Amino acid sequence: MYKLRNYQSEAVNSVIEWVKRTTEPCLVELPTGSGKSIVIAELAKILTSISKGKKVLVLQPSLELLSQNSSKYKLTGEPCSLFSASAGIKSLRHNVIYATPLTVKGALDKFDNKFCAIIMDESHLLTPT
Repeated sequence: MYKLRNYQSEAVNSVIEWVKRTTEPCLVELPTGSGKSIVIAELAKILTSISKGKKVLVLQPSLELLSQNSSKYKLTGEPCSLFSASAGIKSLRHNVIYATPLTVKGALDKFDNKFCAIIMDESHLLTPT
């Protein structure tokens, strides 16, 4: 289990308020060392709980971040799936799925309207393709 710091709670609450008001994308900027993995975990947990059975996809550009982020999510007490060729696992079983973008891109037919949100870690590294 974990306890959010005040600024982490503020970030999570701001995103949830935004999501409840609009379907427009939201960007959260947190500095290195601020606990983004915990913020992502909390957001994924809340979004799955309010989405009436829909899933959350969490994208991160590397196996290292996938491992770090998914391990923080497991601290919530909920299971998650991994979908990454570099991890050697492609599972969509659980409500929260941690994945790498290129693996998802190669299997877009598996990703349909079962998802309520996509959370992207290190989004500045993503390209238009």
